[in-house]
Amino acid sequence: MENQKNCKHCNELFTPRRRNHLYCVSSCRTMASYKRNNYKYIAGHYQKEKNTNQGSLPVPITQKVEESIAALEARVKKLDGVNVSSVTNSALGSLAANATINGAKRLFAPNSLPATKGDVAALKNELNELKLMFRNYNSNKLPF
Repeated sequence: MENQKNCKHCNELFTPRRRNHLYCVSSCRTMASYKRNNYKYIAGHYQKEKNTNQGSLPVPITQKVEESIAALEARVKKLDGVNVSSVTNSALGSLAANATINGAKRLFAPNSLPATKGDVAALKNELNELKLMFRNYNSNKLPF
């Protein structure tokens, strides 16, 4: 007798054609898939069972969210000595300082700023004009 297995769906003995076969026939494989994925037999065909609690998260996810919120609240309580308004003011001050420095660079040292798309486009136009001038010069052999 060859190596036989029990079908995972109908529990009948069968001879697998390969080592990884789990089901005796393809219909058992399909039926097992329907069972795993919550399909119900309705009027001549199988239909996926509708989820009755649409819009709500599964219980384990909501518990994890609540736990993470509680952990965040515990961290905030540990940071009791931090003054939120002073942190906000320092962030706004830093933003204002950066804006002032950038504005001063634009006024007094515009060449130190990185090139913009407009700068690249203007340079491209100038190069194209030079190309046309050289072509015209070469074709007409006229001096400037």
